[in-house]
Amino acid sequence: MKNNIYNKRKLNLKRVIFTFAIILIIIIIIIYFKNDKLAKSKKNNILEIIEDAFEGVTEYSAFPEDVYGIKVITKLLDEGTDKRTGEKRKIKYIVIHETDNEGKKANAKNHAEYQLKNNETSTSWHYTVDSREIYHHIPDNEIANHAGTYEGNKYGIGIELCVNEDGNFEETFDNATKLVAFLLKEYKLDLEDIKLHHDFSGKDCPHKIISNNRVEEFIKKVETYSKNII
Repeated sequence: MKNNIYNKRKLNLKRVIFTFAIILIIIIIIIYFKNDKLAKSKKNNILEIIEDAFEGVTEYSAFPEDVYGIKVITKLLDEGTDKRTGEKRKIKYIVIHETDNEGKKANAKNHAEYQLKNNETSTSWHYTVDSREIYHHIPDNEIANHAGTYEGNKYGIGIELCVNEDGNFEETFDNATKLVAFLLKEYKLDLEDIKLHHDFSGKDCPHKIISNNRVEEFIKKVETYSKNII
């Protein structure tokens, strides 16, 4: 008699668990397909969200004062804004951009000031490099809005190279490779993890590097500096 009661309770528990699981699956399916655009969006891919949950975040952000003698000035954006939400993430890529601003004085310092003062857009990135110095705007392990896709923003450190006419792009180019070499070493990334803005969104960026076929040159310089980092 006791065994029969026990077996019935066990069976009822299994039925409850099974029913709950079916209901949960139905709810997930309804949410997933409720909006066709969301269903197609990588950001809302349930499998990716689950993967992210187990992936963790990079535990810290480096704040270098210089890389190969190039001064790095940290001037962080205010946290809790559209430009810097403060959301932590895992670092997978270094994403290369160009500012496309050829105006005089459109250097790293002025781009840092622009990011601090301009609240009309959520566009943001982690570093700006010019021919003399580097500015650091957002901790490396926080999301910034620079790559045009969920994947690029979620996992990439965004680096902008200045192209101002009163700067020296060759020196900017060199300084950027030094910064990338440092970051690869710091976060245990490989050369294959160096990406262009173009790789994510298809945008013609970094324009000068792409149009002059200098992508391979950029990566080779990074490799050379990486080998010299202790």
